[in-house]
Parts: sequence; C-alpha cells; structure tokens
Amino acid sequence: QYTLQVEQVSTDSDLYRLRLERNRQAARAAFGWLTRHRPDVIVLPNGTILEFGVLYQVARFLDIPVVTYEFGEQRQRIWLARNAEVMRQQTDDLWQARKDRPLTEQQQAQVRELFAARQRASLWENFARRWQGAPSEGGARVRQALNLDERPVVLLATNVIGDSLTLGRQVFSDSMTEWLERTTQFFASRPEVQFVIRIHPGELITKGPSVADVVLRALGKTDPAELPKHIHMIPADGKVNTYDLVEIADLGLVYTTTVGMEMAMSGTPVMAVGNTHYRGKGFTLDPQTWEGYFELLNQVLAQPGQYRLTRQQVEDAWHYAYRFFFDYPHAFPWHVTRIWPDVEEWPLRRVLSDEGQQAFAHSFRYLSGEAVVW
Repeated sequence: QYTLQVEQVSTDSDLYRLRLERNRQAARAAFGWLTRHRPDVIVLPNGTILEFGVLYQVARFLDIPVVTYEFGEQRQRIWLARNAEVMRQQTDDLWQARKDRPLTEQQQAQVRELFAARQRASLWENFARRWQGAPSEGGARVRQALNLDERPVVLLATNVIGDSLTLGRQVFSDSMTEWLERTTQFFASRPEVQFVIRIHPGELITKGPSVADVVLRALGKTDPAELPKHIHMIPADGKVNTYDLVEIADLGLVYTTTVGMEMAMSGTPVMAVGNTHYRGKGFTLDPQTWEGYFELLNQVLAQPGQYRLTRQQVEDAWHYAYRFFFDYPHAFPWHVTRIWPDVEEWPLRRVLSDEGQQAFAHSFRYLSGEAVVW
C-alpha cells in the first residue's frame, strides 16, 4: 500500500511477495533480538509502514515500551506517541486534559492568524508548507467560476490515496477508495444537490492513483467532461482556494483531511468518515455504519440549515485546532527535511546547554519513554 500509494493490493504481485518476505525476516530478527536483550524502550520512526511497522508490532507483542515519532510541517517540532502509532495522531489525552482550559487572548490570536494564513495560501511563522495554491477570492467568485446555483452544495475534500495518514483508518468502509466510490454513486442520482470534489493538491507530488480515476471509474466514465452537470471535480492543480469552497458549502465530507476540522471552525457541518484525530470531539457528524451514513446524508440534505454548528461547537473546533497545531507537536531542535541547517543552528553543545535543556529537555524525556504530561 505505502510503496505504490494504493489501497487495493494484489497478493499475487511480486512487490507483495517481496514485502512479505522482508517483513517476516524483520519480524524474526526483531523477535530474537528483543527477546534476548529486552531494552527499556524502543524509539522508532513512524511505527506503521515497512520494517518500522514490523518492529512496532513485535515490540508491542513482547510488551516492550515503544515511542514512535514523525515530523509534520512545523520546523523545530516533533510528533510523539507512546505505545501507539504516531501517524494516528491520538489526541484524546491532550484534549481531555485541556479542553476545559480556556485559550488566552494570545493563543486565540495565534490560531486565528494561522487559519488566515492557510486561507491566503501564505507561509506563517515556523510552518513550512503552503496549504493552498491559490489565494482566497471569496465564495461569490468561486460560485461564479464553477457555475454553481442556489441548490445545496456538498464539498468532499479528499486525502492522497495511500498516504500513511489514511491507511487503516476505515470506520465502516473497506477503504477510502470504497467510500469515494459509493459516495460518488450516491450523488450521481441526486441532481438536486451540487456535489463538489476537491482533489488534494498533494497529488501533484505523489505517484499513486488519483482520486479523479476513482470517481470516473465509479461512474463508468473516462473523461471529467462526461460527469453529470451537478458534479464538479476540481483537479489537484485547480486554481480554486478550498476555503472559498468551505464558505459556500452546506455540508462537508472528509476521510481524515484536516480540512474537515477547518470546516467545523467555519460553522459548516462536516461528516468525518475515517478514523481521524478530530472525529468524536463534539463538532463533527460521526456515522458508524453505511446505513447510518446514508441516512444521515439524507437527513442533512433535507434540512441543511438545521445542522449548522452551534456557537459552542464552533468555539470547541477553534479551541481544538489550537491544541492540535500548537500543543500536540513537541519542541525539538532538528527537523528531518532541513537537518543540516537545524544542526548548524542547534549543535549538540547548544542543545545540551541550559538554554537547550529549557527548550527541549521534556521532549527528550518523552522520547526516552516517559509518559507525556499534558
């Protein structure tokens, strides 16, 4: 799945057999070594994919503590998880500890500025990624550009197929692909609704199949021009700002993309159908079965205004967003994508100084197996 960035795998393929052989070799080696030596803790990148995932599973089988880590888009920040796969971004303990702690004015300003930067398609502070390729032009302009009328608008914001933030995240579907197929087929027979599919810009730098291929195949089409007039598919390089689409959407559908959380921050009702970190936090619609999913879709489409988020839900979404972006990542001197500039700025001597210890000591304690104290 991860190597080819696909969800559907042939167990007869050469690559599958190669990975199975290598994973078994890694499992046997890990089992033998860990059984003999039983370290106090294992520090492991990712914990889900390739041999990293194998070592994680063996260690947990032997009840040996594991700390998994990964790097997001922020410089001098690291994601950490204790006895869990870090890419699952488990924030339950963080949210439970801090959800009743009101944000300060400075914290509120921070998250507002970050959200504004994401809308403007600009960089902000230590975030190294632009989330949009086109700046916001407003909801009215995007309606005009896509020729949308007053019928309800449903926005489906996609993930990249095969990304480790999506693999194994199904709640009631077999995969994200199956969810995309069945959802597209549902809306194909609903011309009273305008269905907008926003393909993730990340597809421009990946090699797996496109969501566009899934959508076309689901409807028996070969060209986007053949799609029903009420279905609009915006390609990965489309010059449309996703936040303009959020502004006009009556309902959002997401698998695990962070856009779902940001829809809730805008007051738009959103269904989170994959096992994403913000699902179940009180500001999303969380179907548990296919039957419940389609029933909920019909209910929201019949009276979309009644499902707009309450003021409290919107405030909770903003509060959660702050905790996720600013509390969940831990301070760390070096980032994998800019290691040498970071080492130059934070050589080991400086990291071990009083200044460095004040900034990073807690992260190194968590890396060495101490429980995170939120």
